[in-house]
Amino acid sequence: MANVKYYPENVLVEKVQSGEYGWLDYINHHSPEWQEEYTAFCKEKDLIVNEESAEEFVDWKGEQIEAGE
Repeated sequence: MANVKYYPENVLVEKVQSGEYGWLDYINHHSPEWQEEYTAFCKEKDLIVNEESAEEFVDWKGEQIEAGE
C-alpha cells in the first residue's frame, strides 16, 4: 500500500460511522503496525482478509487496549 495516508483514531471513527470507510479501510489507514498485525492475525486464525475478519481484528484490538496490553 504505497503512499497510504494514516489518520488519527477519532478521524477514522468518524469515517466508519459515516459509512465512508469500512473496517478494512480503518485498519489500512490506522498504521503500518496495524496492517502487519492484521495480516498476522488472519494467518494465525486462518481467516480471509475481508470486512468480517477486519471487524473481528478491531474488536480484538479493543479488548487488548481495555486490558492494558
